[in-house]
Amino acid sequence: MLRWREYREPAVVIVAGVTAVAVFSAVLFQLGDDGPKAAAPAEPVAPTEQVPIPLLSVAASPSLAPIDSIVYERVPIADTVDLAAEGTIDWVHWGEDGRYSLERKPDGAFTILEGTPSAPRNRHTASPQRFRWTGTSSVTSGISTCGAGNGFTLSAPAGPGRNTLRLYVGATNARGTLEVGLSTDVDSSATITDSWTVEGPAMQTTAYVISYRASGTGKISVKWITAASFDSTCGGVSLQAAALS
Repeated sequence: MLRWREYREPAVVIVAGVTAVAVFSAVLFQLGDDGPKAAAPAEPVAPTEQVPIPLLSVAASPSLAPIDSIVYERVPIADTVDLAAEGTIDWVHWGEDGRYSLERKPDGAFTILEGTPSAPRNRHTASPQRFRWTGTSSVTSGISTCGAGNGFTLSAPAGPGRNTLRLYVGATNARGTLEVGLSTDVDSSATITDSWTVEGPAMQTTAYVISYRASGTGKISVKWITAASFDSTCGGVSLQAAALS
């Protein structure tokens, strides 16, 4: 026969288990009732007014006004100069048939012009370089002058497009001065000058490569003058050829 103690101990265990379950359920219920709730949906925000972004105007850039410009370089001359290749617009050679003779590009339309000759004017064959053109063998001829103040003048058309004039010159016992200007350059701001000195009886030669453009329709003027003569007999400058492209 079971004693009371034997009945009591299982009963206590059962009661304790039931109590634990009840407490756990209460806790869950409390958490479910007081826990964090889902946030209410936010009121929609009215869109702000869109300010249009102005687009950059694609306007044509203003064209640059043409200017008067002369750039030059003094360079050595090749052993043989092909005037037909260098003078695509016009070319001129001086002195092959006499002191007043000019050999020139057949279809050059007399674009390169010589000014009034100054005296004395002599033919020479003393050029260290040779010049050739279509239909002829190479030559060493040219023209020369003597004494300070004497020389040669040339002109050619000028405009907004850039052109290049090659001038083949020389000197013997003299200082030559080159002066180049544009008729459209009213204040002579683009005018250039250069001096070249040769001491000795043998002719020396050089080439001037002159690149130019004008602010309007006009002409370029070139002077190659004996600034000083170191030989009282005949010190002066010479001119062999010119080519325009």
